[in-house]
Amino acid sequence: MTIKNNFLSKFHIHPLLWLVLFLAVITGSFVEIAIIFCLIFIHEMGHIGMALFFRWRISSIMFWPFGGVMNTDEYYTRSYKEEFLVVLAGPMQHIWIHFVLMFMLTNTDIPTHLVEYALTYNTNLLLFNLLPIYPLDGGKILLLLLSYKVPFKQVISLTVILSIAFIMMAMFITYFNEWSTFHTILLACFLLLENRLEWKRRQYIFIRHLMSRYAQSSPPLMKKLTVSPSMTVYSVLEKFYKGKYHHVDVLESNQLLAMVGEQRCLEAFFDQKLPHTEMRQLAETGHT
Repeated sequence: MTIKNNFLSKFHIHPLLWLVLFLAVITGSFVEIAIIFCLIFIHEMGHIGMALFFRWRISSIMFWPFGGVMNTDEYYTRSYKEEFLVVLAGPMQHIWIHFVLMFMLTNTDIPTHLVEYALTYNTNLLLFNLLPIYPLDGGKILLLLLSYKVPFKQVISLTVILSIAFIMMAMFITYFNEWSTFHTILLACFLLLENRLEWKRRQYIFIRHLMSRYAQSSPPLMKKLTVSPSMTVYSVLEKFYKGKYHHVDVLESNQLLAMVGEQRCLEAFFDQKLPHTEMRQLAETGHT
């Protein structure tokens, strides 16, 4: 019972959603809002179920009027396979929901307009979540794809920049086609705010990513980095890629001074508090 209660305590409803529910009651649109919330809940449970399957540490689940967000303590240190499956588990729920609703349309006594409303919103929710905008599922897929080719420290910033660009592009398209509504403007502002917060947290996310790498076993994929002796430990850490273990070659005048393992760099950063130490000095310690 304690474990169950602890898990339920991770679920939170954003104050804005409470306001939307209140307005739905007084305006007589509670059924429509309830349908939207059910679709969002099922979507989010897809993420949660897959995360629990892989034994992820879930810290909180927040429900907004526009969707939900599952926060974890993994900080992008799990395998690409796991992270892609957890992200895709949400949008995949809308596929079976679509077929269930199509069945309900002709085989139940539920009012047709409600089922059609659910069908429309189910499709819109799927397409909306696949937009390459963080923190939507499409934005997380974008982040994972970028991390194949870009060091993780840069990936966070690049994802936010591209997300903001896509938001502005989407706003221009809706305005040009006269699709803009108060709802779309509010949603755009909300996403811009989330990206602003993510931009401010990028250093924190990077450090937590490094901490998780230090505490966990090494990834199976290897990557060699070539650095100069004058480069600092922190500058080397900024070159680390997600999902790869790094061997650092310290070269001076094309001569190999030392080979330093990733774990040694992380040890120097976290245990010895030597972020500004040059790789020359680290190599001289003789620990690789």
